[in-house]
Amino acid sequence: MPIESGDPTVLPPTQAGRAPAPPVGDQDPAHPPRVGPSFTRQTWLDTLQAWQPRADRRILAALVVAMLLLAATPVANAVRGRCQYDYNLWYVTAQDYLHHRPIYPHIVGFPFNYPPSAAAMLAVPVLLGKAMFVLVLTAVNSAAWFASVVLTVWLATGRVTRQHPLLVLLPNLAMAYWIRDTYKLGQPALVLLALVLGAAVCLRRRRPTLAGALIATAAAIKAYPVLAVGYLAYRRHWRATAAALVALAGWLFVLPLAFRPPDTVFDDLTAWTQGVVLKYDARSISQRGTQGYSFRNQSIVGVANRLLRPVSADSEGDSAWTVNLASLGFGTVNLVILASMLGLGLFFLWCTPRDPLRTSGSDAIEWAMLLLLVVMVAPLSLDYSYVWLLYPLGVATALLLEAAQEFRPRRGLLWWVAASLLVHALTLPMHHAAGAYGNIFFSGLILFVGLGLTLRQMTVGQQA
Repeated sequence: MPIESGDPTVLPPTQAGRAPAPPVGDQDPAHPPRVGPSFTRQTWLDTLQAWQPRADRRILAALVVAMLLLAATPVANAVRGRCQYDYNLWYVTAQDYLHHRPIYPHIVGFPFNYPPSAAAMLAVPVLLGKAMFVLVLTAVNSAAWFASVVLTVWLATGRVTRQHPLLVLLPNLAMAYWIRDTYKLGQPALVLLALVLGAAVCLRRRRPTLAGALIATAAAIKAYPVLAVGYLAYRRHWRATAAALVALAGWLFVLPLAFRPPDTVFDDLTAWTQGVVLKYDARSISQRGTQGYSFRNQSIVGVANRLLRPVSADSEGDSAWTVNLASLGFGTVNLVILASMLGLGLFFLWCTPRDPLRTSGSDAIEWAMLLLLVVMVAPLSLDYSYVWLLYPLGVATALLLEAAQEFRPRRGLLWWVAASLLVHALTLPMHHAAGAYGNIFFSGLILFVGLGLTLRQMTVGQQA
């Protein structure tokens, strides 16, 4: 083997301590040379290095095109004066809020069942007119989607650029149906995801105050992200916990004072708390009427009630349709729900490592499990809320790609991810039927268990 420079009697590092390789012509055809893992790994890495810069640009271009296409329909409808779905609800509510009209009427079934702070936030862009109002909301949604993609990649790998394209493509293609719904309906699920992921980044970069404020902002838009505050307390992020509580108080009590008198602010918060937060009985959840138990609610509360009680599984069509596998009483079902929530919480605690064993990799998995836990145990998690799976799927994809590059088999996680995606995909051919049996909830549950077992294996390996 020729030597380019240095002492000709010294072999290069790759050949040190080995016998010289025989000439190609002298090799035995019956025993071809074995290609070692290092060569295969280098070939893999070289291939990635060659396509990554182009892939980054193409993925960015594809995201921009997708955002423009998805935003085009609601904006065009608003320009023509046909503001649809929740866009119209947001617009009307913001107008009522500005003109001191009630936003929580004293009837069953609030049209607007978000916190009063969300109405206060909407009161600013509504001043721009209907078309600009919708344009602003779609622009915010697009920014949130882009931020969610970038923050997912950074949290999962520690860097954003020059990554395998699958790290972005798999989670986003898997969640494309729900991403589309956020644009079509005007739902803030992606905005909430971006805020919560931003909090995770702030914690990793030791900015706990900002982390708490971001979680509080998400909870001020839609209530269920407030469950993440419990995680902050569990991990003893006391500054972040205090910041979340203070910021949430500011959103709920201080911001509304810019638009409504103090007594109205208090009445709004009281009506919302009693009518939404504390509303749960055998007939409805959070002022949603029968929709709280329909196929759209993919929380553990909705799924358990549908499968264990004879309640309507379709509030939009055949109200007599039920899918219950048992006929238990409402109180018994609640005991099952509480026991299931306790089991999920204990599994989460069993999987998460103690502080001395935590790494950035374990924190990424832990945060993915937290997001899944939040959407699963919230009383009302409509199907599009599971766009939050974008981050857990990104973490799982990063783990699988890392294992492939280092030739460490991780077949267990691969099967968990494949099963989760397969169950989730049932939404496409049979949206109502699959949803009635909780396919989206069980998809999140499968991924939750798979990531948890992977995290537990990593922790045990570190201890060993």
